[in-house]
Amino acid sequence: MDFRILLVFLFSLVGGVVAFMIGVPMPFLLGGIFGAAGFVLYYERDGRELPKVSRWVRLVFAAIIGSMIGTRFSPELLPLLPEFWISALAIVPFILLAHGGNYAIMRLIGRYRRLDAYFASLPGGIVDSVSLAEEANADVRVVTAQHFIRIILVVATVPLLFWVVQGNAVGSIAGESLAMGNYSSQDIIVILAIAAVGLFAGRAMRLPVAHLTGPLLLGLAVAVTGSVSVSTPFWLQHVAQYMIGASLGAQFSGISRKLLVRGLGVGLLSGIYMLALAAAAATVLAQLVPADFGALFISFAAGGLAEMSLIALTLNFNPVVVALHHLARIFLTVWFGVLLFRYGFKLEPKA
Repeated sequence: MDFRILLVFLFSLVGGVVAFMIGVPMPFLLGGIFGAAGFVLYYERDGRELPKVSRWVRLVFAAIIGSMIGTRFSPELLPLLPEFWISALAIVPFILLAHGGNYAIMRLIGRYRRLDAYFASLPGGIVDSVSLAEEANADVRVVTAQHFIRIILVVATVPLLFWVVQGNAVGSIAGESLAMGNYSSQDIIVILAIAAVGLFAGRAMRLPVAHLTGPLLLGLAVAVTGSVSVSTPFWLQHVAQYMIGASLGAQFSGISRKLLVRGLGVGLLSGIYMLALAAAAATVLAQLVPADFGALFISFAAGGLAEMSLIALTLNFNPVVVALHHLARIFLTVWFGVLLFRYGFKLEPKA
């Protein structure tokens, strides 16, 4: 392996550890991206180029994350579903409004190409949005930067908003997660097995972002039926986020400082728009489902699934319901994103 690739992963690790120590949400993902991207931008400041990191790094560890998310559900999920069918349906217009508004911001203010703006404005996660962009030959650097900024803003802002309004500390300030402390080697084997089977089954079935949705759906099926109960080690989630963060940070190779500065401004506008849309959805749905504004707000705020679920725990609201909304948002974003792109989007040649 090229020594320079090892340096990318080393600086990603440093970024993740620093983010973990200061309490950044999803520290090894967000901090890992920042550390790797910082090294890449510094190294290439004089026109030098780094070798590419294999996309299989991201595919494999995204499959592990999908497996862990899916297996965190339990049979108690099923009785709750009928009570929240209205809010579940509301996810569809939320996605369309979020995508449409973000796309307008990316095009009119960010001045991005249509192809790049389309995937940068998806209201999904970093991993699935970047994967779709990569398959469509969009600029992964632009898409990664915009989703990175949006997730940082949402996950960091939501706890602060509740702190200001309610006067209580809310959510994670120490990089906590839904991962469990009590686990065995058998749990790790089950998680890896679901990831492997789901990865190849998803690709064979041609699922959208198969390396993520395949393991996630398989893990969900196994957990909901109660056939297997899995405890996730906290370090495995950190390792998976770190490896994905490093590979995404490496995608900043070739990005200009001008693009980075522009992305920060556009990302802030996009994040504010997403939070406003989540607040509007929560205001309306609080009258229709058995949940208050705060619980619904974190169910629609487009941040990380694990962090939003952790905030739900602090608010004494069932994190399964919150996680279900975010899972539905991520999956439907992928589905609608592929569908609209395939049938309603005219491709432009890559600049």
